[in-house]
Amino acid sequence: MKVRSLALGLALSALACTRNAPPPPAEQAASAAPSPAASSAGQLVTASAAPPAVPAPKRPYNVVFLMVDSLRADMPWAGYPRPIAPWLTKFAERSTLYPRAYSLSSYTAKSVAPTLVGKYPSEMPRDGYFFTQWPNSNLFVTERLQKAGHRTLSGQGHGYFMASLGAVQGFDVHKLLPGTVLDTTGVHDVTSERLTEQAKQLLSNPENVSQDDGKRFFLYVHFLDPHHEYYKHPSSPDFGNARRDLYDNEVHFTDYWVGQLIDWVQAQPFGRDTAFIITADHGEGFGERGQYRHSYELWEALVRVPLFIHVPGAPPRRIEQPRSGIDLAPTIADLMGILEGAEPPLRGRSLLPEVFGAPAEPRPVVVDLPRCDLMDRRRGVIDGPWKLLAFGDDYKFMLFNVEQDPKEEQDLAAKEPEQLERMKKLYQELSATIPNEPVVGGAPLKGARGGQRW
Repeated sequence: MKVRSLALGLALSALACTRNAPPPPAEQAASAAPSPAASSAGQLVTASAAPPAVPAPKRPYNVVFLMVDSLRADMPWAGYPRPIAPWLTKFAERSTLYPRAYSLSSYTAKSVAPTLVGKYPSEMPRDGYFFTQWPNSNLFVTERLQKAGHRTLSGQGHGYFMASLGAVQGFDVHKLLPGTVLDTTGVHDVTSERLTEQAKQLLSNPENVSQDDGKRFFLYVHFLDPHHEYYKHPSSPDFGNARRDLYDNEVHFTDYWVGQLIDWVQAQPFGRDTAFIITADHGEGFGERGQYRHSYELWEALVRVPLFIHVPGAPPRRIEQPRSGIDLAPTIADLMGILEGAEPPLRGRSLLPEVFGAPAEPRPVVVDLPRCDLMDRRRGVIDGPWKLLAFGDDYKFMLFNVEQDPKEEQDLAAKEPEQLERMKKLYQELSATIPNEPVVGGAPLKGARGGQRW
């Protein structure tokens, strides 16, 4: 495949980044439950008045969709003790927060395009390479938005968003930072400040943000700096020199620029009609089960990610039920008023009703890692506290209680036979709904028989 050989031969482009003034000091998230009303005798009084009505969504909204590459779930709003994301921690207090959200897969090439399409990677036409190319036959939510007349914008600094790889279908305007290449050894560039400025430029063009005739804009920006290689930024706190220390410094740096962008958008005339979705394409391993960085496996550290949804008029909320990246394309479509009657229907469910107060019903989550030239297949199912992992062509299963054992140190498959059988049945039922799309061209797949890891 020509694009593969070209991409693998691209040279590293080292770009300088201008450091701005240090971000403001970290602030811990505060949450105080209101005190119940009390009578003069000290007894609790049940309020007779009905609770205030929650406002209904006012579709269509503009949508700013931000992914922060490699952002783990253990952040300050989830109990992590270091104040590594002060802006996002405060943003969580005025948004709907999902502390148990999951990416669709464990690395960029198998999570970003599926998230924007609203399908699992296994069921999408693709080639057989690790750095996956997606053909035009995949229908992206951006293409649906275009058809409805909305404006679709993309500002990126990651080589994976080169148009030849197929992950940016459906954008009216797609901008890459100058010098962006696909670096297959890691990320050796610092881009958060320049991505923020590029996004502001896109949204400063009146043609891109016109609100005439009920039309809106969709903007996708992928912040990259927490991705390995980890660099120490002088404008952020020095937490030390170990891997996690450097990563925490990178998160703090990126948090500042994410905040700069969102604060700026909210100050614009179109800001009052703009919703924000912030998540990650995958997490990052720091030794859990011997895994560093990401891809190859579906451990919690690699697929559990932050998720914030902020919609004007929606009250803050924390939803503890597991949720999946499969729901983000229908949520975007719902926010922009194109979900009803969508053809073909989107697989996931819009999260907008529960953002506006509907009950957050439990439902299982699937994480999916198709086989490619470098690794064997993995699939996982999360149902409440339970997580089942399937290896290869289901030659092996592992079972974990991820609420009690978030590092997945104890495989309970032998100790919990009833739960194992229940989860295997659920896994089989869900997998039966996910067709395995054969690859189109590219590398022959390895590890297709048995359990060898590639």
